[in-house]
Amino acid sequence: MNDVLLKLSNGDYRRLKWIADKLGLTISDCLRSLIPNIQPPESKVVQERDIRSAKFDDLVPIKKLSEKDREILRGYIDELIENKCAVTLAKEIKQQVLDTDGLHLTVSTCKRLGRWISPYRWTEREKYVKPRAQEISRILFGRDIPRFD
Repeated sequence: MNDVLLKLSNGDYRRLKWIADKLGLTISDCLRSLIPNIQPPESKVVQERDIRSAKFDDLVPIKKLSEKDREILRGYIDELIENKCAVTLAKEIKQQVLDTDGLHLTVSTCKRLGRWISPYRWTEREKYVKPRAQEISRILFGRDIPRFD
């Protein structure tokens, strides 16, 4: 079971409490009864050729990862976060792949990875991140993905 932290404004909390009271439920039971009716926004799976025109929250399939691949990927992710380089990319991949056993990246994360693989600048930061981004791409896709502008 996963823990979920739900932050509500005072107004939302009062409305939820009012509904729970009217139904004779605790707030937790009221929320549990509402959860089956909550639907995540529609995301569709897109292929690489469609990434340029896809919505940012659409999904791009990745390879199924072995435990060894997951360990190596976790090492690269931790290294990027620790060295404060490409932190957003690292955290997104960690959340979308490592924390959830996901088989997809969002289009926005895929585009971000492509930008690190093919940077327009060539500073020390890009020199540090590019080889790691390439390895991450090879783990996730089996090859270096292009830049999707």
